[in-house]
Amino acid sequence: MIASLACALLALAVAALWLPGSWLGRPAWQWLTVVALGAAWGSGVIRAEGACVAYLWFLALQVWTIDGGAPGRRRALEAGVVLVAAAALMAHAMPGFANPRLIDAVRFTPDAVPFSLYVNFDKTLLALGLLGLAHARVASAREWRRVFVEVAKVAPLAIAVVLAGSFALGYVRWAPKLPVEAPLWLAVNLLFTCTAEEALFRGFVQGGLRRAWERRRGGNWAALAVAAVLFGLAHAAGGWKYVALATVAGAGYGWVYERTQRVEASVLAHWALNALHFFLFTYPALAR
Repeated sequence: MIASLACALLALAVAALWLPGSWLGRPAWQWLTVVALGAAWGSGVIRAEGACVAYLWFLALQVWTIDGGAPGRRRALEAGVVLVAAAALMAHAMPGFANPRLIDAVRFTPDAVPFSLYVNFDKTLLALGLLGLAHARVASAREWRRVFVEVAKVAPLAIAVVLAGSFALGYVRWAPKLPVEAPLWLAVNLLFTCTAEEALFRGFVQGGLRRAWERRRGGNWAALAVAAVLFGLAHAAGGWKYVALATVAGAGYGWVYERTQRVEASVLAHWALNALHFFLFTYPALAR
């Protein structure tokens, strides 16, 4: 019961990243994060080592944010430390986390790989830290309209290319469905998966490299390419087909991000692709 409360509070903390104002000098997402981590501690989802990891992660990002005017080499070293820590959180390599499993080895279609769904507290720290402390967020209705317009313009082509490639490679088949787990999957995929991955690969990697290479010809496209390749490699556990498809998808999300400079846009494009994959094709992939 307490673990479910911790998951709900973590979801609220992510959503609260876009709430204006503050309470007692702190934005709502920070208070909700503290309460969520406390509930996670009480339920055994996070142990003492995990609490230390969370504290050090947010401390490192505070230093990164405050130290924005540091010399180039020092800034690059700090970025490397943040990137290594982020990769370890995303790969669940940091100690002290026992992420709750919400769906256990379900086959959505008879020919699909069994699917399990977790609420990854370690990975979600990426979204909270990187978006809360180190990246500009949409702050007005006008900006949200622009984000939705750009996603509607650009994302369909990227989504079509990735889904067509998945079908051509034999990674999925046409398999329309409406599983009972769909509402849970949609919420977890948006708030925990897509938001965390886009905060790292587009907001931190692509955005950071774009700023570092802004005086170089084609620096923005090089930043997009590096982020897309790293995104693909992060999916290496799924095999070479998954890496190739994720790289192409990452390029599509990077294109959306390049046009808007808003992580929210790439998050929505990422979520739209994942949702179409979930509802219309074999999910997560054909069994071999």
